[in-house]
Amino acid sequence: MTILIAYDGSENADHAIAVAAELFPGASAEVLYVWEPGTGASAATAVYGGGIEALDFQQDAANAVAQRGVDLALEAGLTATAATIETAGPIWRGIVDRIEELQPSVTVIGTRGLTGIRGALAGSVARAAVSHADLPVLTVPLPAKH
Repeated sequence: MTILIAYDGSENADHAIAVAAELFPGASAEVLYVWEPGTGASAATAVYGGGIEALDFQQDAANAVAQRGVDLALEAGLTATAATIETAGPIWRGIVDRIEELQPSVTVIGTRGLTGIRGALAGSVARAAVSHADLPVLTVPLPAKH
């Protein structure tokens, strides 16, 4: 069984990895981090002055986030590899594109738990991925104590 774990380095995403390992023990997972050029660009520009060096910095940071997710997945008992996608569009589009390419049995994604007007205004990567993917997407909220 192959699963895709959409990962952003958040507590929610860490929890989603743990739940994926419980539900799909021993599965082969791809831990995916999708990033947009310009995200964190001010730090990269301050250090590198923009251009190729700033994009390299962002790619290195993306690789580090994805690898952190892989490390968590391995600790939880999954077989895991890292993947990053640079996207000019919304993050959810990069996730859905990878779902279409990989054809995983299930995609696992943590949710922020925003509801009502806050959820509507903030939008939701998880909600958009569920709405646009043609394969199963499991959304994992944080436990109620949070």
